[in-house]
Amino acid sequence: MITAMPAFTQQAAEKALPARQPNILCLVTEDIGPYIGCYGDPYANTPNLDHFATEGVRYNRMFTTIGVCAPSRASLITGLFPTSFGANYMRTSNTKPLTEGLVPPYEAVPAAGVKCYTEFLRQAGYYCTNNAKMDYQFNVPVTAWDENGKTAHWKNRPAGMPFFSIFNMEITHESQVWKRANEPLVIDPATITPPPYHPNNEVVRKDWAIVYSNIHAMDELVKKFIDEVRDSALLDNTIIIWYSDNGGPLPRQKRELYESGALVPFMVRFPDGSFAGTVSDRMLMFADIPATILSLAGIKPPAYMHGIPFLGKYNGPERSYVYGARDRLDEIVERQTSVRDKHYRLVHNYLPEKSGYMEILSRLEMPMMQNMVGLYKKGELNEETRRWFDKPRRNEEFYNVDLDPHEMNNLVDDPKYQADIRRLREELKQLDKQYNPYLGLSEAELRNRLWPGGNQPVVQQPVITGLPDGTIRITCATQGASLAYQVNGKGLRTNHWFLYSKPVSLKKGDIITVVATRIGYKPSAPEKFEKK
Repeated sequence: MITAMPAFTQQAAEKALPARQPNILCLVTEDIGPYIGCYGDPYANTPNLDHFATEGVRYNRMFTTIGVCAPSRASLITGLFPTSFGANYMRTSNTKPLTEGLVPPYEAVPAAGVKCYTEFLRQAGYYCTNNAKMDYQFNVPVTAWDENGKTAHWKNRPAGMPFFSIFNMEITHESQVWKRANEPLVIDPATITPPPYHPNNEVVRKDWAIVYSNIHAMDELVKKFIDEVRDSALLDNTIIIWYSDNGGPLPRQKRELYESGALVPFMVRFPDGSFAGTVSDRMLMFADIPATILSLAGIKPPAYMHGIPFLGKYNGPERSYVYGARDRLDEIVERQTSVRDKHYRLVHNYLPEKSGYMEILSRLEMPMMQNMVGLYKKGELNEETRRWFDKPRRNEEFYNVDLDPHEMNNLVDDPKYQADIRRLREELKQLDKQYNPYLGLSEAELRNRLWPGGNQPVVQQPVITGLPDGTIRITCATQGASLAYQVNGKGLRTNHWFLYSKPVSLKKGDIITVVATRIGYKPSAPEKFEKK
């Protein structure tokens, strides 16, 4: 465990930014908490990430708003809390029967003007790519990326163009616990002591060993991606960010608002190695990441973002609290919100008649989950482990995370903490009011608010106008719409779309094709114009 790292200072970090417009590379893994050697995990075999930590800043308090991927990505692409725009139900494209009835697929709809933050990078001259996982709770606008999909890569950019690239590593995903069950292990299961919310038996230890083996494989992928940058002689002008999309993959981790589901590892490496080995305990949220990436690129984040930049030119004040909420998860309806400060977490259960455990069908593929359910039904779980399954549950939960990092001891009735409970309770009311306008609605009611009458709003057709100077202006009457165009059927290549930000010059006979988009709306039909 690394304990002697110097503290991180923001003022110094600003000086570490490259003089040139920096490349920014995001390496995103899935479904792990801080199960990394440099975070002090005794079982982790992560030499590359441990070395990465010695070259960068390690953040100890980065939280997602919910311990699951799609709502988290809605925050990561917009800089908003997913609850604020109807993005907090796990996959709005869900078609499974729910306890509230079958809700047809829909898309989250933020306020007019909210865009995928990559549009601001593209406007600033960045080439933006994403290789996987774009389940943002809305269809990906053509304006979001220069390239997306398996072949997307910063190497495809025009020469000299700065890049922003995301590479998602799926090898640590929850499903890989059973899909990679027969792969060689890098740790002996017998050496592992599970956390107190898991039984300590052979089945559980085996699944934990698979998790650590998958993390080791991910660690090797991190080296590969960094080596690609180094081999292209770009490491001296590339900021590298590594993090997980939510907390751990195991029961009472993934999908939870507890530390086990919401706390993620997050590290940043500056190009010249400045602040190597520093540590920050600043309270951070996923909504802060887009604002920070824009700030690192020298772009002022839009005022609508809930996120606060924590690096770069537009660094903002530190948060005192982080907010969490969970709603439907796969086929199970849930309703919780939470608030955490540097010491405590308060959780409000709006459906106390339910248990914390949810019978997620896909998760029942996991041997550990089958084992825990079987032991519970036979009455063979101890009190700590059984509590997750028991119902009803308390309306409120309060934990001293400093003393109880696994959040096993609900202190909501402890007289010693009543002043802090009242403080957090009031803070949670304010956060719910400010960032959770749909709280209490059924998903069907939410869908009808987003798509009045059940019909998806449609972006109006763009208008293409020739200007006296010979350039082409494009407008759209839909408030907050974004515009993309191709010339003669292509952008930088076939299937690429340019992002429109200023009048376009065309040659005689050129044909421009334009589409207008807005998040959550159906895009316009293509509009064409030929330069005479």
